[in-house]
Amino acid sequence: MSETITPQPEELETNHATEAAEQEEPQISLQDEYLQVVKELEGDAEGFASADEHLRLSYAQRQRGALKWAMNPIVLSEEQYELLERAATTMGSIMEKIMAKYHRDRSFRALFGLPKAVEDLTMVPSGCHAAVPLSRIDVFFDPTTNDFQVCDIVTGSVDGMAPSAEVNRALHRTNAYREFSERYPHVRSIDPVRECVLSLMHTYGKWANAEEGRNHPTHPSLAVVDIPNSPRAAETSTVIDVLHDLGCFARATDFSQLRIQTVGGVQQLVDDQGPITCVWLRARIEEALEAGKGMQVLADATRHGLVCTVGGYRSWPCCTRAFMQILRTNREARALLTYHERAFVDAHVPMTYVIEPSTDLSMFYDQENWIIKMVDGFPALSLASGSKMSKFEWRNRLIKGIKRHDAVQERLPRHRMTVCAVDENGQPFEECKNIMLGLYVFESAMGGIRATCGTGTTVADWDIVEMSCLVVEE
Repeated sequence: MSETITPQPEELETNHATEAAEQEEPQISLQDEYLQVVKELEGDAEGFASADEHLRLSYAQRQRGALKWAMNPIVLSEEQYELLERAATTMGSIMEKIMAKYHRDRSFRALFGLPKAVEDLTMVPSGCHAAVPLSRIDVFFDPTTNDFQVCDIVTGSVDGMAPSAEVNRALHRTNAYREFSERYPHVRSIDPVRECVLSLMHTYGKWANAEEGRNHPTHPSLAVVDIPNSPRAAETSTVIDVLHDLGCFARATDFSQLRIQTVGGVQQLVDDQGPITCVWLRARIEEALEAGKGMQVLADATRHGLVCTVGGYRSWPCCTRAFMQILRTNREARALLTYHERAFVDAHVPMTYVIEPSTDLSMFYDQENWIIKMVDGFPALSLASGSKMSKFEWRNRLIKGIKRHDAVQERLPRHRMTVCAVDENGQPFEECKNIMLGLYVFESAMGGIRATCGTGTTVADWDIVEMSCLVVEE
């Protein structure tokens, strides 16, 4: 008679774990799964041609000719999207609190060190219920760890919405997308252009004078004001098309056309096409200042309640490097925030120092870990990485930065992923690139995501490739 051997509990656990491991298939990320689909289709040249034809006939062609874009998108799970959505709303809340104090406290404003002309413009009332109605928070996001770091903030012009929307639409024409969406029927993208327009309309509707006189709370006479030959002109035309679809009388105009005129005993802001009750000011703040009389007319009209002006001029301090330094180091600013918001800042906003004669530059001698930016909201104009400079060049750059009050910021880690595209000859190729996500925040709520990638030490020298961003509800 054979002897019966009873397994011990430890052995049973081991055997079950082994069986489970053998049965469980290796996990593949949504990102890699989409790339795998593209590879199985040998680059999906047919789909690329169809999508590229759409882009040639769209905003991309009007803006800057051929648009560089990727065949594989950023693919987020619902959980990852919700994480980024919380980040967007948290940052939106933080900006609202900081700007509220900025506008009521002169000594707090002085911390930003803005030139008087700029500071004066930031103090012109807008008529908006939100201090920062439109913004984009740029982050480096690592989908493998779900960690992210804020690298830049843009308010007012919030460009990049149209290429994001167009690349999303183009991707839908590819065979790879069709196959992926069959596997995941609940896949979606968000159109930031439409969300921006809805936010503009809502902001105008809440304006105190929206129902007075000849105004109409749901159908404003809206002008997108910018400089002549603006690099944002084609994107503006896309926004205006959406405004027209919603029954809004909208047009693009420039500062030279603006004037205050009395019609039937009532003062109105007008341009060459008639009265204006709502303005989206897309020009950046120094562009607006250079407009001279035109910007003064708009400021006067806004100040006297003739028009609701949505734009970045009043929220410009959020774009500066000083804003990030204040968030990390200023007690008054941090006292405005909740415990959760302070923890968010410490975890996701890079340490930033606006350098002055009293600054100990030796803090930055470990140059591999630092970059230097101009202190205003245009870091790309003069952005350098210590990792790409000799010791002498780096220290000389720091010394020169003192005079301009430049900012030194932590060099942030970037997530790299394989990007699949098609070259000029129609041949598929792959390249590993850095990824950046732009979180659109409209009235402190997420309004879409712009995904871009590129190579280079800093974003300023990236060869930008637009990507679609998809969200999968598994």
